Amino acid sequence: MAALVDHGNYNNLPSLEEASISRQSPSVDNIINGPIRDVFLKHAAHLTLCLYLQHRHHTVGTDEAVVKIEGTAHLMNSQAVKDIVSFGNKVVPTTWMASSGKVLPMEFAVVLATAATPAPTNAFLRDFLSVLASNGCDGLFGIDTIAKGAWSEMKIGDASVVVPSNNSDAYDQDKFIPVAFAFDEEKPQFRVHGSCGKNHKHTSKPTK
Repeated sequence: MAALVDHGNYNNLPSLEEASISRQSPSVDNIINGPIRDVFLKHAAHLTLCLYLQHRHHTVGTDEAVVKIEGTAHLMNSQAVKDIVSFGNKVVPTTWMASSGKVLPMEFAVVLATAATPAPTNAFLRDFLSVLASNGCDGLFGIDTIAKGAWSEMKIGDASVVVPSNNSDAYDQDKFIPVAFAFDEEKPQFRVHGSCGKNHKHTSKPTK
């Protein structure tokens, strides 16, 4: 079974904190609301996909990938994936990382084998990569799948859990970093579709 993720590229992704600092550049939000939004709308990608502040959650081995089951992320190897598939499921990419002119699967989810799952088209990817490169955002943003509603990812015990945020403003927003940005035709500015908790610590990059 071929590896699900390019572990070298994944392990070189920034941490959540590092990615957030890079996004603080004053021009970045204008790029998101301008040429990046234009590409999503041009290809109708905004209906199923959103922009993602790419960052790593683990250090993955050559035979490992981050796979979510019912909203909880797990670091699993190819044997675990085979076992999951044997129950009539499939493991599909839901998040993609972009770097050096390539878009690669980054994180995955378990769905029924018969389920239809969205994926970026080649035409969209060509325009998306071109916009990232021409605006100095290569390596900063990737692509994520639109969920049914806004979400927040938090660390609970040793688990990374995604929960619906229900557009609530009751939680402490200072403890979360926006990572997923969705677009609407009627609105000129992005909306935050997903956030990660600042206390969601990541393993260090492997030493070379």
